[in-house]
Amino acid sequence: MKTSFYISIRYFFSKKRTNLVNIIVFLSILSISVTTFSLSTILFVFSGLKDLNKKFYQNYYPDITISYSNEKNVFTDNNVVKQVRTIKEIIAYSRTTEKKVIFRYNNHEYFLFLKGVDNEYEKVMEKFKKISFKKNKFNHLNIYVEWNSMVSYFPMFFHVLDTPLQILIFDCKKNKKNILVFLFIKKKVSIKGVFHFITKMDKQYLFCDLSEFQNVMKKKFFHTLEIRIDDKANIGKVKNVLKKKLGPKFNIITREERRRVFYKILNTEKVFIYFLFTLMMLIIGFSLFSAIFILQLDKIKELFTLWNMGFSLNKIKMIFLYIGLMINIFGCLIGLFISYIVCFLQTKYKIFKIDKTIAFPVKITIEDSYMVACLILLIGSIISLFSLKRIQNMIFYYYK
Repeated sequence: MKTSFYISIRYFFSKKRTNLVNIIVFLSILSISVTTFSLSTILFVFSGLKDLNKKFYQNYYPDITISYSNEKNVFTDNNVVKQVRTIKEIIAYSRTTEKKVIFRYNNHEYFLFLKGVDNEYEKVMEKFKKISFKKNKFNHLNIYVEWNSMVSYFPMFFHVLDTPLQILIFDCKKNKKNILVFLFIKKKVSIKGVFHFITKMDKQYLFCDLSEFQNVMKKKFFHTLEIRIDDKANIGKVKNVLKKKLGPKFNIITREERRRVFYKILNTEKVFIYFLFTLMMLIIGFSLFSAIFILQLDKIKELFTLWNMGFSLNKIKMIFLYIGLMINIFGCLIGLFISYIVCFLQTKYKIFKIDKTIAFPVKITIEDSYMVACLILLIGSIISLFSLKRIQNMIFYYYK
């Protein structure tokens, strides 16, 4: 094996008899490098998108949300809150409730969500900020609107501050026959101030104090308990503790579970990319097969000499197997190296951008690098093994 490996190194780096052989070997290494570079770069972009999505939804969703498994049920006491307080990893929690509403202004109607939050909500969601312009009007529902997105709804915003508006809140109640009846609760509202959160939520939501929301609904309740845990804590373990304490009646959802569909789509696309590049590598494998076959023809005299000296056929085959592996390894390493440089430059200088403000996210991961290297080397090894079948016939033909 050592002799075969030594000879393969000499054959690989030595000057070939014809320049065409050098060109074919170079093109084979180049094609593998390009395939490796393309596959690894795309996978690094996918990892970057996944990481960007995690950071975005870390701001958009709380770490853990607790609600009743039956959506019709609501929290009417603080029994759950008392149990949540006992868990050390939980650093903040907020009672919230949410309803679909129709907002009426200047003969226009807007379908939005009204979310009632308590004073702890800003601790749970750090990106949420609100500014009050005036004191509460006790006969109105005091709401917060988002400045940037709502300015199109309220062109004369500061004039609107003192103008009574109307909101219709969707609700349902059981009548005497225990049948659910859908209804609207009309309420005059006053714009108390503005809030800023995240663009997606800003365009769809109005906010108010939970206590005022409860007064409108004439019932002390809340739909969800939104929780923030310590950054060092394991979110899975905290969820399991909550499950044991609260039981099966409650639906406990982590932030990542909310985006499970997105991650499934992302992983499906990754599998498709692996499949696509596997096909590409098989096609490019013809150049590797050609390079090994032409090297065999170029070195046929040396092979015949080795065979006459007592070299077994298996050892001769191992020489070209090592050459095929070297072509694969060189191509793979060059492709990964170029991919790392491109990703480093993209991370530092933001060369390629999705739009004017957001650069293409990339993240170099050991997992993706390992998968790319394994895929390229596996296919290259199979093609290299397949190319050894004709060596015996070539030696016998040369002998005749």
